[in-house]
Amino acid sequence: MELRRVEDELKSHCKSWRDLCRPSEGACDGYSMPTLKELFSKLNDEDIFPPEPEEEPKDVEDDTQMKEDEKMEKEEKKDKEECLDSDKNSTENSTSANSVPVSKPALSASESIAFSDSIFIGYMGPEGEEEGMTDHEMTPQQILERLENIKASLTALAPKINKFLKRLAERDPITRKPRYGEKAVIRVKHAVRTYKALENGISGAFQDHTKPESTEQSSLVSNLQKQIQMQEEQMNEQRQAKQTQEQIELERIANEELLAEKRETEQRLLEEQRKREAELELSRRAEEARRRRIEEEQLALAAEREADANLLSLVPTKGPEGVREQIERMRQALKEDRVAFDVALGSLYTLFDQISRKPEEVSFRRVRRDHPKFNEDIGRHVGGKEVLIAAGFRLETLDGVKCFFSREPNIEHDMNGWSDWFDGLKKTLEVVEEEMIK
Repeated sequence: MELRRVEDELKSHCKSWRDLCRPSEGACDGYSMPTLKELFSKLNDEDIFPPEPEEEPKDVEDDTQMKEDEKMEKEEKKDKEECLDSDKNSTENSTSANSVPVSKPALSASESIAFSDSIFIGYMGPEGEEEGMTDHEMTPQQILERLENIKASLTALAPKINKFLKRLAERDPITRKPRYGEKAVIRVKHAVRTYKALENGISGAFQDHTKPESTEQSSLVSNLQKQIQMQEEQMNEQRQAKQTQEQIELERIANEELLAEKRETEQRLLEEQRKREAELELSRRAEEARRRRIEEEQLALAAEREADANLLSLVPTKGPEGVREQIERMRQALKEDRVAFDVALGSLYTLFDQISRKPEEVSFRRVRRDHPKFNEDIGRHVGGKEVLIAAGFRLETLDGVKCFFSREPNIEHDMNGWSDWFDGLKKTLEVVEEEMIK
């Protein structure tokens, strides 16, 4: 069982070696992998297997015994190649010294060669199988791992191989025959040869030829290690290049974001500037409109003041005589329209009559200058407004409304003034009545 396990392991390593003989292109650059045939061809059995020990002759007691011993020695030499299994030999060791061993018939030369070839083919692979044909190309890392696995396995197999070599030289102390039968010897020798061939191949693959004093090429392992290192450096460079590219991409994205943010800020500032400018423009226009309005109001006020001044200048005489003069002006202006003149006098009479009856009533003493009824009946005619001015009405603005207003003096503080004011109203009413009778 032990020999079978060693054979299986060596066959597996031979298969791996055949796969390694033609690896990926450039993987074994600088080193040529020897094939199994080349490795086997360099082996010398004399260097591998120890010489067979000479058999020690037994003491001769008489001529008959000597002849028997010589006969046994010839038979032992003849049976050196006979097929006896090691388990059978162990059984024979336990037999008594006087027992006669039973031997299997020796293999013929052709049978021995055929058996040896079958064992050899088991290591070399079927005839016609191309070495180095793998299902896929191997990387330098995979090749190095296989070589290291074979090396480690051969190191572990060394004690077993030495044990096989030792037992090849041993003989049974009773029968003086080899411990292995003929087939077992063939199997053991093929296993040992295969081990030595692989050992030499591994030694050559791991041999360091990079020393300065050596001019030979570098070893396979050195080349593989260099290639692995180069691949790692390339991968590191690619990784570094990728990281650099990613960093550049990140910086580009960051710059784009910064640029976008800057543009957004500039756009926001521009919009704010436009908004401020628009607000300033609106404010400027509003200010201009306010100034124009003020100017217009001032112009309108000046015009009103001028108009009021002109109106006042048309009334040089105040009191009843002035009222009479303005009524006369109205009569002259409306001499072609007696109805309008009568309506005007009637309205003036009603106005002054109400005031005379209730002088304390402010609404009677205040006449809006833009009142439609007042302008239709009195204000639109020449002398109409002037009658009120002559009767003591003033041009004032009350509660934001421009009006003709007859201001009543304070009767408690100015009794005389109030009496003069009220007498003037009654005299004006009398003048209007007189003009109505005419």
